[in-house]
Amino acid sequence: MPALRLTVLVDNSAPLPTRLLAEYGFAALVEDVEAGVRVLFDTGTSGHVLEYNLRLLGVDPKSVDFVVLSHRHYDHTGGLRRFLELREGKPVTVVAHPRLFEPAYARLRALGGVLRDIGLPYTRRELEGLGARFLLSRKPVQLTERITVSGEIPREWGPTHAWGMLRLHNGELVEDDMTDDMALYIDSPGGLLALTGCGHAGVENIVEYGLEATASKTLYGLVGGLHLLGAPAERTTQVVRYLASKQPRLVAAAHCTGPLAQGPLAQALGDAYRLGGVGFALEL
Repeated sequence: MPALRLTVLVDNSAPLPTRLLAEYGFAALVEDVEAGVRVLFDTGTSGHVLEYNLRLLGVDPKSVDFVVLSHRHYDHTGGLRRFLELREGKPVTVVAHPRLFEPAYARLRALGGVLRDIGLPYTRRELEGLGARFLLSRKPVQLTERITVSGEIPREWGPTHAWGMLRLHNGELVEDDMTDDMALYIDSPGGLLALTGCGHAGVENIVEYGLEATASKTLYGLVGGLHLLGAPAERTTQVVRYLASKQPRLVAAAHCTGPLAQGPLAQALGDAYRLGGVGFALEL
């Protein structure tokens, strides 16, 4: 029996034949089998796709012990309300950054430069009324012996991936530094496994801080969004070279990584590259 399982529940695509549904957004289920703990990492956009896929996989929403929100954008938090409703009032700890309820906006060239509200679409009071018990922390939060929420990720090793992201400051829209972006660190037998939502904190920062925080010597793998969609070509090249230098055994880039980055990643990483998407599963 594996000690850990990871299953992608929501993603932009379903690249392999499956009955699971896809939508723009991200969510994954991490199960520490030995500890008997289930962690839902992000909730997708609508909640309906999350509900359908959980049901298809035979996962009872009431069996989830923790919800972790990687950051405050709607495509990672939008499914939270429906997930809480499915628990029928059973409380659950929701781990997130203290900036979770701050407004967030985006102006992306791919969307014609139109300003969009992309923040959490619910109020704290509304979610607490459905059973959410928020644990908002800038510091790491250890969920089990093997699973740790990163907390706020230092930006000491590379740039952020926050192009097009905006926030309010003194009544004006300014670039959002996305300090609320967090990862899930899994201490696996092969080294660090990092799970990201969008990777706004920057790939180098996520990985290097994860190695430091978990005292791991090697990067086993990276799963999730890398936010290279719309990134300058030179930035994609930097990320590909960096990941190749770490010699991971697995990189399953999904969600906002973008189609143009997938080819270079596959070419540089060889057998370590995997198709992400809905239904991607890993046992350790």
